[in-house]
Amino acid sequence: MTQVAPRARTETDVDRLVEAGRRLVGFLAPDVEPGIDVASWLNVTRFAEALGDENPLYTDPEYGAGSAYHSMLAPPAFLLAVRMPGSAAVAELLDHNLSTDLAAATMSWDDVVRLGDRDLSGRMRVTGVGRNGAKATVTSTVDYYRDGSEIARCWAEVDLVPADGLPPIRPMARYTPGEIDQMTAELDAEAPPRGTVPRFWRDVRAGDTFPALLKGPLTLADLMVWTFAEGRPVRAGNLVYQQIAERNGRRGAHPVTGWPVWDKTEAGLDSMVTDPGGPQAPAGLVFALASQYATHWMGDDGFLRQVSARLHQPFRYGDALRLAGTVADRFTATDEAGSRYHAVCLRVDGRNQLNEPVITADAVVLLPEPGKPVRLPIRGGLACDTPVEA
Repeated sequence: MTQVAPRARTETDVDRLVEAGRRLVGFLAPDVEPGIDVASWLNVTRFAEALGDENPLYTDPEYGAGSAYHSMLAPPAFLLAVRMPGSAAVAELLDHNLSTDLAAATMSWDDVVRLGDRDLSGRMRVTGVGRNGAKATVTSTVDYYRDGSEIARCWAEVDLVPADGLPPIRPMARYTPGEIDQMTAELDAEAPPRGTVPRFWRDVRAGDTFPALLKGPLTLADLMVWTFAEGRPVRAGNLVYQQIAERNGRRGAHPVTGWPVWDKTEAGLDSMVTDPGGPQAPAGLVFALASQYATHWMGDDGFLRQVSARLHQPFRYGDALRLAGTVADRFTATDEAGSRYHAVCLRVDGRNQLNEPVITADAVVLLPEPGKPVRLPIRGGLACDTPVEA
């Protein structure tokens, strides 16, 4: 008898958000604040550390100076800290009973970000709002700039799902001695980033598989470090009260304390609200970890052109995430300036300790050939040439 009213409320929520959100299509997204605007040593190393990325190209200025770029670089996913993709349109302005989660994202880069780059910015626009069954879907794009010139772009999809229709939160992971021994052995045997050893395109074949990278078990420290790494403002105390009091879609009563001005969009980070499963990693962190697998694999002389990812379920406190790679395709492509590139599509499959899918990503990596480094920046889009046989 108690299910009828919530269902009617949820249907009304979806319809209202779709109708109101469509008015934003083509306009700047109002709900995602900008992050950092400079690739300082602190900002870049903090981001790399949040991923557990050991590549000295992203942490050591002296190492970077000796690379082909003559500079330390930022990890490609660093632009998430400039502007996190994933607008939910008007969801934070209107009262509703929906969860708002990033479901998919595709990010492409034209150039690297070097240490000291300034005037980094991201402009986000809402591109679509529609209903898909019981949920609403918001699509948006972010154009990333350096000194006014575009260097990357991102498309993102956010699902607005009825909160009362979400699956129950499973209990927090508990590991047996045997599972702990296995994870310890995996970490001890993990190969370092490929680094200065080039991975040539001619040596890669479709169907090649590569060892997994183990991330986790996820801790509160991991979540806190990511909060600072992603670059968005962090407010506390009275500042939170003043901000949330004006945003009906984000304001709720805390389920435990009853405090009526609580940011319900951050429920996933609250261990009491998410009991017994514990808090979950933001989707941006999971996307960045999948991107890191590609840079770890390709070496310093490769270039990550694109990552297209779909998230299947949360990466929760205590979970382990194994990221494994398979070469799905190899091909050549030419940009609008006539430069020819040797490309590989690397499928990255991320699964938790229960072997459940967490993220699936296709990474397009540009690899060098002997005597033929990857030429940057890419000018315009890449048009595929004749497919190459394995």
